Amino acid sequence: MTAVGLPDGRLIEGGIDQNGCWTDAPPTGAEWLPGRYALAGLVDAHCHLSIAADDAAPTGSRPLSLSRTRRNLQAAQQAGITLVRDMGSPMVNSGAVTLQLSNARDGAGLLAAGRFLAPPGGYLAGLFEPVTAEDLVQAARVQVAAGTQWVKLIGDFPDIDHGVTRPDQATPNYPIEAVRRLVRAVHAEGARVAAHTTTTWASDLVAAGVDSIEHGDALTGDDLEALAARGGAWTPTLCASLAPAPADDPGRRRRLAQRRERLTHLLAEAARHQVTVLAGTDVVGNLPNEVRLLTELGLTPQDALAAASSKARRYLLPNDTNGDFNTGEPANLVTYHHDPRNDPDILGHPAATFAAGRRIQ
Repeated sequence: MTAVGLPDGRLIEGGIDQNGCWTDAPPTGAEWLPGRYALAGLVDAHCHLSIAADDAAPTGSRPLSLSRTRRNLQAAQQAGITLVRDMGSPMVNSGAVTLQLSNARDGAGLLAAGRFLAPPGGYLAGLFEPVTAEDLVQAARVQVAAGTQWVKLIGDFPDIDHGVTRPDQATPNYPIEAVRRLVRAVHAEGARVAAHTTTTWASDLVAAGVDSIEHGDALTGDDLEALAARGGAWTPTLCASLAPAPADDPGRRRRLAQRRERLTHLLAEAARHQVTVLAGTDVVGNLPNEVRLLTELGLTPQDALAAASSKARRYLLPNDTNGDFNTGEPANLVTYHHDPRNDPDILGHPAATFAAGRRIQ
């Protein structure tokens, strides 16, 4: 095939051999794939394959079975997502659901953070098993030993038991020294820490050395500069942060407009400091809309697409030094008839998809 490589627009020439591996020399007589634009797969850097939004559930979310989680991963691959960082899952039979899947044969392209690390009352009931500050390091080590490359820390969370639901009114879950011990221990095991935060506690989490900030509505320019200096990342999850407010809730609509203005400022700061921005859908979003929102809030179309593809892949797979199209490696390839940089909705309509060397469509 010969195609325009995304997101940077360079010419891509090559193909996929009979073993499903990428080659710079297309095999003789090989099928010509449809589509003029080619991407080495989309990347969802923050999702929850084992959780579903459910307005009928007390917390608005419910856990899913391993089989349903597996189907969600398959659906993601069919949509052209060839690398998923799952940012936390419930525990089933003493093991995190997505870690069980990532270690299975059909878990290709899945980076699973395992269980949520939060103390009693520190996250959504039914989705986690509490971990005290004293047990935090050991719980993380168990997850790394089970195969995770990322540990998910719930840095702050609203006190739902006492009627607090607004993310900006969340409180810290652990003493900062406990977080520092966690980060040191996880780094010593060769893994990284992602921290959920929606308040100014983000500054303390950044100072404690976490590797990526998830959500991060209250980050500052200084925080982003510090993240960039040590090669960290920020996943703003805009679909979740900017979900439309009910028409009959003017207070929420006002806060939503303020949040949008703040996130626009933070994305400009992230671009200025060259921090790695990652696209993530959380539970309620999708990548075409996430890329669109990144563009609407100030990233260039190329940078917004890179946050959902090449830049995210380089950050999440730091040992993969050969680039997006790796000769001799199982092929990840998505093609499109039109340029998604001009219209992110095109990302939802791939012409052809290969995931880990397997033809999806």
